[in-house]
Amino acid sequence: MIIRRPLHCGYVGIFQLTIVLMGTCMLLAVVRHTDQHFIQPQHQPPSIYEYTDGKTRGARQNETTSAPPPPSDETAYLRYLAREHGLSNEMPFFARRIQPRFDSRVRKSMTEVPKTAFMPRDFQRVRTDDERLDLHAESPAVRLSVTPSARPDALNASALLFGISTSYDRLTYGNASLMADWARWLTDGEGGSNGASLVLTLHRTTTTEIESISGRLREAGIEAVVLPADSSAHDSAARYLDLAGLLARRKDELLGEGRQKRYLALVDDDVFFPSLGELLARLDRFDARKKAYLGLPSERADWTVENNVTLTYGGGAVVFTPPMADAVSQLPCRNRTASRDDTEGTGQWDERLYSCIAQHTDEKLHVLPSLYAPSDDRHGLRTGYESGARPLALHHYRHRRRFDPGKAHLVASLCGADCFLQRFFFRDDGWILVNGYSVSQYPDGVDVLPAAKGVTVQDSSEVRVGDRLSLDSLDDDARTRVDARQVVSWAGTKRTWRLLDSRKGAAGEVWQAYVKRRGSSSGAYGDEDDWVPEDTVHTQDGPSDVDSVIVLIWEP
Repeated sequence: MIIRRPLHCGYVGIFQLTIVLMGTCMLLAVVRHTDQHFIQPQHQPPSIYEYTDGKTRGARQNETTSAPPPPSDETAYLRYLAREHGLSNEMPFFARRIQPRFDSRVRKSMTEVPKTAFMPRDFQRVRTDDERLDLHAESPAVRLSVTPSARPDALNASALLFGISTSYDRLTYGNASLMADWARWLTDGEGGSNGASLVLTLHRTTTTEIESISGRLREAGIEAVVLPADSSAHDSAARYLDLAGLLARRKDELLGEGRQKRYLALVDDDVFFPSLGELLARLDRFDARKKAYLGLPSERADWTVENNVTLTYGGGAVVFTPPMADAVSQLPCRNRTASRDDTEGTGQWDERLYSCIAQHTDEKLHVLPSLYAPSDDRHGLRTGYESGARPLALHHYRHRRRFDPGKAHLVASLCGADCFLQRFFFRDDGWILVNGYSVSQYPDGVDVLPAAKGVTVQDSSEVRVGDRLSLDSLDDDARTRVDARQVVSWAGTKRTWRLLDSRKGAAGEVWQAYVKRRGSSSGAYGDEDDWVPEDTVHTQDGPSDVDSVIVLIWEP
């Protein structure tokens, strides 16, 4: 017999379940009805009010809010500068667009900008963390007069062969900044060779290091042969004397390939050539088929005075014609052991070479000055990067000037080699731009005068140069004659912004950032040669608690 359970117990369970479901539905209806009044999101959207003192409420979820607009190029660049270089968050900022006008017949010592203020409105006080910051450069662009000159991508430097001796550590130091500098004058500026060749020797190196440096130079567009330095050469002077022989042999190898080199140069690893086109023009005054020995001193520090005689040994940059290179490679003193120990990178190899050549030949050193010549002392001329001179070579630029020529020279790809370090005088508001180096304001007044009107400091008879020097004065060149040089006359305060960064934009424009750092002043007026300790007439601007930035945008 099958015994069945009573069904009334199941009916009780179903009734209880129905009551629970009905209660749940009623609760959900109440919650849905009151949702918009009580339920708030867990995470509010970002708001500019987060940067206030808290007295202003943020927007509610049901209110209309707009996202910050995309930053302008000027805003993005300033934020990059602040992040990359540790600038203060709050700072005075000014930006200006510039267009070169290629209408000047010669490169002047000072180019005056008529009826134009450099800064028509004052600095804008900004905060880089303001998400609604919207910066724009002053417009319309000011047009500056420059001389038509070759850009790096239009230069043929195939007549030149350079030799440098250094070390792997120096080349890889500081994010390989030396090789970046070389790429500005040994390539077309676009990653291709300009025709110039390089023989590079590395001291105490390995095969791995040689392969690494060779690859990096090749990637940069520099045509180079990288070799280990002679292990028996214990100082830089001996290594450079050995390199002279390597250059002569490399010259013959290239000639066998149908590539003739007219000039062979030994240079320090921190020599920079702003214009190989101008260098070739100066070298072509000499007959490359005959012996010629030339030196390219840059500044006063590349000269010395011995027994009231002014001397230079080349300033870390010496050039030979092929016959002279062959003669030097055969000199007996070239293979002698160095008589003294020199520290890496600072040995006076050019002095040793000078003594070797003077001892065994009758050749004079032909000197092609850059920023300084002994005659400048007679007229009290300033001779630094702010002098307005067009340099053939820059030497020890980071040590002497804290200067990055690889960045500074980038503007030459837009306006030509002559506009690099060209001076522009905005008389209307007393500003002077030294393109790629500094921007200076003279709030107490400034004027520009011909150097010929200045007071002669020394009698010409007091300046004597060595008998074995032949000074290339270029008296027939109006660009470098003393009576064409102009000097800045000012009193009171000078405020200086130095170049911090430069980069190329997507449309081919070149961006330059000049900065005046917060904190105490450096004790100089931008150019170290422009200051003397006992000076009571001129003063550097006092310290500030914030950085200050000027951005110049050079447009094609």
